[in-house]
Amino acid sequence: MALLAFPPRGGSGRVAASLARALADEGIEVHLCLRGEEGPEIPGVEVHSIRPPSYAPFEEPLYWTALASELAGLAERRGIDLVHAHYALPHAPAALLADRMLGTGRLRLVTTLHGTDASLVGGQPPLRRVVRHSLEESDLVTAVSPYLADLTRTSLGFRGEVRVLPDFLGDEAFLPRTEPPWWERGERSPRRILHLGSFRGVKRADDLCLALGAIARRVPIEADLCGAGPEREAAENRIRDLGLESRVRFRGRVEDPGPLLRRADLYLFSSRSESFGMGMLEAMAAGVPVAGPAVGGVPWVLGDPPGGILVPPSAPHALAEAACLLLTRPDLHREASARALARAGDFSRSAVVPRWIELYAETRMRPSRRGP
Repeated sequence: MALLAFPPRGGSGRVAASLARALADEGIEVHLCLRGEEGPEIPGVEVHSIRPPSYAPFEEPLYWTALASELAGLAERRGIDLVHAHYALPHAPAALLADRMLGTGRLRLVTTLHGTDASLVGGQPPLRRVVRHSLEESDLVTAVSPYLADLTRTSLGFRGEVRVLPDFLGDEAFLPRTEPPWWERGERSPRRILHLGSFRGVKRADDLCLALGAIARRVPIEADLCGAGPEREAAENRIRDLGLESRVRFRGRVEDPGPLLRRADLYLFSSRSESFGMGMLEAMAAGVPVAGPAVGGVPWVLGDPPGGILVPPSAPHALAEAACLLLTRPDLHREASARALARAGDFSRSAVVPRWIELYAETRMRPSRRGP
C-alpha cells in the first residue's frame, strides 16, 4: 500500500510517517510518498520523494500530476492496491487520477482529513467542490476527531460516512519525567511552560504572549515557544514589550520536543481553532497538564474529566488564571497530570494502529466506488 503525505515537519506528515512505520512493523509493504525533499529513513518503509516537473506556462510545479504518475507506476511495478491520502488536497485527486490511468477501480482510496483541509482549504470556493468530489470518490473517509467529522459535513456539504480515527503517538512519547514537577522543586522555582505549534493567525500568538505576561506577574516562569510562521516576529516584539525576553525562549522548529516535554510543568496554547491538537497530546503523554481554549476537538482529546483546565477562546486573562491555578495548586497539578497521562493512553500506537489495519482490510473487501 501507499501513504501520501506532506513532509513530516507538520502534524499530518508526522502522523503519516509514524503510521507507515507501525504498518511496516506489522509486515505490511508500505510506500510513503512525500513532496520534493529527501524523506526520512524509516525502517521497513520505502520512501519516495516526488519532485514535480516545472513547465513555463504553469506558475506552480505540477506536484499532484507527478504524484499520480508515481502511484500508477507503483501499482504496475509493485502491485499496490490501497492508497491512504493524508490531507485531501492534493493527495486524494492525485490518487483518483492514478486509478483512472490504471483503469478505474484498481486502487482503493482512504482519505483522512486532518483539519485545515476541511476548515480552510475546503472553505475556499475554488477548492470546495474539488475537496467534496475527492471525498465522494474515496472508498473510505476518516477524520481525526468527532468535531472534524461534523465540520466536514457542514462546511463541505459531504453526505457520506466519516469514520473517526484519531492521530496517535508512538511508544517513545510515553516516557517518564526527567525532572520533578514545580511543587517538588520548591515554591521559588520557575514554572516551566511549553508551547508547540506554528505562529499563524489561527494560533493567536498574541493571546499566548499576553497570557504569559499575566502569569509572570504572579509566579516565576521560564517558557519555551517552539514553532515557526509569519507571526513569530510580532510575538517576539510583544514579549520584549512585556519585558519577558529573559524568561521566554523562541526555539523555532524542534524536531524532537521530548526533552522539553519531559521537564515541563504546563502546556499552554491559545488557538482559535484546533481539529485535534497533536502538540497537546504529546504533552499529555508526558503527564504535563494543559491550559488552553475549549475549541474544536480539544475537549474530546483532553478527556472528561480533563487533564487540565479549558477556557473560552480569545480570552488571555482567563487563560492566565487557569494556568496560575495549575502552577500554584499542587493538588490540582497532580490530578490534572494523572488524568492527562491516562487519557493519552487512548491515543497510543497499540490502541489506534490495529483499528487502521482493520479498516484497510474492510476497504479492500468493498467494491470500489468508482467502478469494477
